[in-house]
Amino acid sequence: MHVSKLTKKMFPQYLLMPALVVYFVLFLVPNLASFYYAFTNWNAYSSVVKFIGLDNFKEIFSHAAGNGDVFKNTTIFAVYTTVLKIFFGLILALLLNEGIRTKNILRTIFFLPITMSVVLTGIMFSEIYSPDGLLNDILKLIGLSDYAHAWIAEPKLAIWSIATVEVWKASGFAMAIFLAALQTVPKEIYEAADIDGTSTFQKLFYITLPYLYNAIVLNTLFGMISGLKVFDLVYVISNGGPVRSSEVLNVTVLNEFSKGSYGYSTALGLILFLFVTLAYLGINFIFKKFEVDVS
Repeated sequence: MHVSKLTKKMFPQYLLMPALVVYFVLFLVPNLASFYYAFTNWNAYSSVVKFIGLDNFKEIFSHAAGNGDVFKNTTIFAVYTTVLKIFFGLILALLLNEGIRTKNILRTIFFLPITMSVVLTGIMFSEIYSPDGLLNDILKLIGLSDYAHAWIAEPKLAIWSIATVEVWKASGFAMAIFLAALQTVPKEIYEAADIDGTSTFQKLFYITLPYLYNAIVLNTLFGMISGLKVFDLVYVISNGGPVRSSEVLNVTVLNEFSKGSYGYSTALGLILFLFVTLAYLGINFIFKKFEVDVS
């Protein structure tokens, strides 16, 4: 049977069609619809959906006392976790890229937390952070009982405590990206630097880090986007409490949706989408200014 050249050329596109249909129906259509519903009074108490313009957004920003803390918590979580994940991920990658005999085992151990269920992680750290939990027991054991706290129950500490769990959980993922990038650094450059008497810190700043530029960009993007979109970890450990002190945007979206304020919660989701988009564009713009060419 004769098959035309055009049919042969289009065959790979035909294979993509089922995935594109699923993506269009389950992702693209709902997201486009949310742009409209964010400007409506859609709720569980009325069958009539009316276009109300910017009223939902005015209400969001007029509740400065509560929602202001939510925006602050989301920003704190994203920035704090991104910086520390990159820092610890880089340190681990540099250490485990050396000729340590157990480096493969250690790489596995440090990567394992990212594979753990978020629910399991949340329950585990809820126990660790409790007033009678493991963390306070260790502090008391080493004579630092003055530093023991109810880590999740104290408003000033809750968001920082939960963010630290995310750092513990995801630093291994950042490490894996850095390790992959370290494999691209030519050994000949290090050998030439050793002959020239280059110090360890000079090799780090003038050879290693420039080759890790793309990995740093990637980890920054992953860290900021996942930090701004965080939901499950906060929800499991504290559900945004106490007194909304650890509440982040996605938790607020769920809470408002649960109340039946669908249009309002959709508007919050749209604001989060804009935050993530601006963060992505801003990070790309900043890193473009300091782009490193190692070719």
